[in-house]
Amino acid sequence: MVRRMPVIIGCALTALCDATVATVLFGRGNQIYDRFSTATAQFSVLDSTFELWCFGVLRACVLFGLTLAVIRHPVEAITRIKKVEEGAICFPLVMGIYDLVKLLLISDDSARLYDKWFWAQFSWCLMGCCLFHIHYYALGKITLVLDGELFQNDYVRINDGESDTEERKPLLSSTTARQKPTSIDDDDDEDSDDESSEDRSVAEKRATIFRLFSYSKPDISYIMGAFFFLVIAAVGEIFIPYYTGQVVDGIVIDKSKAKFTQAIIYVVVISAGSAIASGLRGGLFTIAMARLNVRIRDLLFSSIVDQEIGFFDSVKTGDITSRLTSDTTVMSDTVTLNLNIFLRSTIQAVGVIVFMAKLSWRMSILSLIVLPLVFGVSKVYGKYYKRLSKQVQNRLAKANEVAEETFTSMRTVRSFANESSEKARYYAHLFRMYKVKKKQAMFYAGYVWTNKLFELMLTASVLYYGGHLVISAKLSGGNLVSFVLYQMQLGECLDSIGNVYTGLMQAAGASQKVFEYMDRTPNILNNGTVAPHCVHGRIEFKDVTFAYPSRNDTPILKNVSFSVAPGEVVALVGPSGSGKTSCINLMEHFYETCTGSVLLDGHPIQSYDHTYLHTKVALVGQEPVLYARSLKDNIRCGLPEEHYGMERVIRAANLANAHHFIMEMKKEYDTQAGEKGLQLSGGQKQRIAIARALIRNPAILLLDEATSALDAESEHVVQQAIYKNLQGKTVIIIAHRLSTVEKADRIIVIEKGQVVEQGSHSELLSRKGLYTKLVKRQLKDTNSS
Repeated sequence: MVRRMPVIIGCALTALCDATVATVLFGRGNQIYDRFSTATAQFSVLDSTFELWCFGVLRACVLFGLTLAVIRHPVEAITRIKKVEEGAICFPLVMGIYDLVKLLLISDDSARLYDKWFWAQFSWCLMGCCLFHIHYYALGKITLVLDGELFQNDYVRINDGESDTEERKPLLSSTTARQKPTSIDDDDDEDSDDESSEDRSVAEKRATIFRLFSYSKPDISYIMGAFFFLVIAAVGEIFIPYYTGQVVDGIVIDKSKAKFTQAIIYVVVISAGSAIASGLRGGLFTIAMARLNVRIRDLLFSSIVDQEIGFFDSVKTGDITSRLTSDTTVMSDTVTLNLNIFLRSTIQAVGVIVFMAKLSWRMSILSLIVLPLVFGVSKVYGKYYKRLSKQVQNRLAKANEVAEETFTSMRTVRSFANESSEKARYYAHLFRMYKVKKKQAMFYAGYVWTNKLFELMLTASVLYYGGHLVISAKLSGGNLVSFVLYQMQLGECLDSIGNVYTGLMQAAGASQKVFEYMDRTPNILNNGTVAPHCVHGRIEFKDVTFAYPSRNDTPILKNVSFSVAPGEVVALVGPSGSGKTSCINLMEHFYETCTGSVLLDGHPIQSYDHTYLHTKVALVGQEPVLYARSLKDNIRCGLPEEHYGMERVIRAANLANAHHFIMEMKKEYDTQAGEKGLQLSGGQKQRIAIARALIRNPAILLLDEATSALDAESEHVVQQAIYKNLQGKTVIIIAHRLSTVEKADRIIVIEKGQVVEQGSHSELLSRKGLYTKLVKRQLKDTNSS
């Protein structure tokens, strides 16, 4: 509270200063009593400034009252200040508009225009309105900060030192509840917005925009060149309305062919020069936009690829793809495009205002009167329109989730004849979005109607007042035409600048998730350096406990310990979900252990160089994924073609019993596998995956149900390749089929994340433990089938 007092005291002093200065200026120093007597006896808008003094006193009273409320009743003040925020904006705005209107009313009286006291009070009224708005905003921010310190202290003091740990919660929750605005859609509480969190979100988005601009630093030469041509084009377009007015004056007033011909020549030359400059500006900005897009996509893709496997377990592939495609496009295109529009519109707006003031300061003031009203209406409508837009996005996102889920599991949908149900689900989400869209359409219609009404008021006011100035010989007809054209151009510039802010916020929204992925540090850093000349293949699990990051409260392995000797073939068996595949994942260093360690030749698996490790350890998964490439490219995936020619590809295919079916295809090894290998059968995919592992001549081969989709004959041939052609290699097999594991040198039985048995096939059968039960169950199933 003490730290905020200087600002609160400053607000109170400003309120007192506003009333004092307004009184002194109205009383013209020492004539206060006479001026009040005259104003109250016979008030005239054209002769008195009594109402400006009233405005000053009113501002002071309101601001001083708000300051006292913040000090004495902060809990209620925070609610009221946020509730009447729009009214607080309109309060000084109406005063400022009246001040400008008064100036126009007395501008026909030249004597009053030289009255220094009038100008002093006029200027102070405008300044007081600005100060009121600034201090109101400051009080609102202070109350939000004090919500976390002042309110709790007051509550503890009221409760006479009672335990505040439990008592503060109801106070904070009730305060938050009062701050929380009512949702427009009563059917979905998820869409209700917390205004304080919105403020924080806007601040975060602004910081994001600055960071996004920083990625354009390598393109500064293109941007500066584009800015140079932008200035030429914008300045040229500023002069066109002026010379258009000269054309009108030359034809209508001076009736001089030479004058209007010269003005037309200027218009043509300026227009041609602006067109050329605009083309060069657009081209350079487009190049900068493309370079930024490539840079961001590359950084994001690199960051995602470096993430640990657990990241992909918890994040949907569709979400990652969306960030990499649509969000990066929005970031680069929107930022560059809006930078172009903002710079051009700002330069034009400044130049137009200068020319308007030069043509007629009176009409310029008239234009400024209406513009704040347009901005005020836009703010009020924009607040609710933004809330509705967020609801539309949420509805559409849910509909897209249904669509993505349906398309990715189309075979399942078709197999259960579930098309009608999926259509109904998708339409239900679309209909909810449509209901919000109708509300959005109504708000948009109201905004357009109000905006057009103000535009009509401004146009009619300018034409009427401009006509009055032309008739009174204070403005020429050509200058009136130029002013109207400048006014239209200014409206377009301001509208473009307003859209720039919306566009930048859209880019910031897309950037936040992208930057989150780019800044994310992988939980598993592949920064090991161990890379010995050769790997013997000794694997050790020492008291390993492991749980997947996505469900870290459920351990999969519990104090697992076993070892595999170099050149040994070991089979891991056990019921489904017992932790066999988790052992393989740890050997591949896809995850880190919770406790314990996995050793390879005596070194922790995480200490090995990432690339080196995966050239010595090869994995064939239970559901192998092939790429949409040729079969030969799939077999030598990740290996340089110059070192792994067709001879080694064919040798690996023969070892995996894949060469025969490949040669029966029309294009042989050039046959395309299709997306995720869908052009091949399950058994063919697994044999290609085995060949992809064998071509590396690995020291350790991990087979996770690698023969599950093979027929009996193909399985027999692959088993021969495993047991006869891989002498000296360490092989770990996970399989449920008895024929795959019975020839292993050793079988390790895992149940509920623990090693319960290990030994050879005959040894385990003699113990009549879990392995015996598994074998009998499989034999019984085989005989019954």
